[in-house]
Amino acid sequence: MKQIAEEAGVSMMTVSRVLRNESNVSAKTEERIREIANRLGYKSNRLVRGMQSGRSGIVSVVMPAGHAIAPTMLEGIYDFFHEKDMIMALDLVHGNLGEKAFVEQGKIINRLLESRVDGILLLPVNEEASPLYFKEVVDRKIPLVLIDRNTTHFSTDFVGTDDLAGGREAARILAQNGCKNVVLISTGEFVSTSRLRAKGFLDGLSEFGVGLTTHVIAPNFTHNAELIDHELKKYRDQFDGIFAIADRLAISAWHSCQNLNLSIPDQVKVIGFGALNLRDPRVALSTFDQEPYLIGRDAAQLLYERIEKGPSASRSKPKSLFHRPKFVAGTSCPLGEKKWTESV
Repeated sequence: MKQIAEEAGVSMMTVSRVLRNESNVSAKTEERIREIANRLGYKSNRLVRGMQSGRSGIVSVVMPAGHAIAPTMLEGIYDFFHEKDMIMALDLVHGNLGEKAFVEQGKIINRLLESRVDGILLLPVNEEASPLYFKEVVDRKIPLVLIDRNTTHFSTDFVGTDDLAGGREAARILAQNGCKNVVLISTGEFVSTSRLRAKGFLDGLSEFGVGLTTHVIAPNFTHNAELIDHELKKYRDQFDGIFAIADRLAISAWHSCQNLNLSIPDQVKVIGFGALNLRDPRVALSTFDQEPYLIGRDAAQLLYERIEKGPSASRSKPKSLFHRPKFVAGTSCPLGEKKWTESV
């Protein structure tokens, strides 16, 4: 920096401010400083800069490795922090749910606290976690933003999908397509995404006058083909629509209908959730796009704003940002005629 200052004929402070993008010097002077810096191969020392500012320039993202939309959310997170010249450190938790994943995630959080990260983005593997689980994060005033799944007993910033509205919209679209009795396939109450999508759907059925034939509760989001086969076979002639709270469940339901010689969409309409491109070559699944890239960017921006505000941000009221899912009409269920007002 001393060499750059001497050659440019300015002070070291001016050079420092220009290279930190905090200067108000003339464009000509700034261009001259940057040209010299590039020629001399100047690289800022993040360690020194962190010691001076009290910040490391590193944010941590903690996500379960098996989460379906995590890769696309990560792209949005990475792109935002890359634009801010910040380093994104990724920790993956093995598994998606359960005690083992919960313990592993806790160990990761403790390790991050020792690494002086500026903030944490977390997709929780246990929504029932006690506030004590996050006590040290709060005590150290480290900004924390939850993404996709919220916690029941601990309140902090959150960015995710409006799952309630998505479930209601699925009911509305099936009703528009003339469905009278439908099947709901969820993973029960354990995960908020399943719970809220199911609740929105059931509320929508009551609102639009559609009957529920049965509610199939699968133990997880993936390996449930035999269970769905068994349940749909019991009610073969008693339903004309299916809503599954995840695309993988919807694909299993579609195969079950094929095994029962039920034509899609002529006899049964099928809607999934997630837009994961898990499409069978014989059918394009109708589903909801959660726009995970935008969720990732918004979560990153919210975390960045909290970091910029400093310790005072810990006293701010938590924010919750919900992205409305967009229906993607495939051949398994067309959009149908718009007889009802769009959900809000």
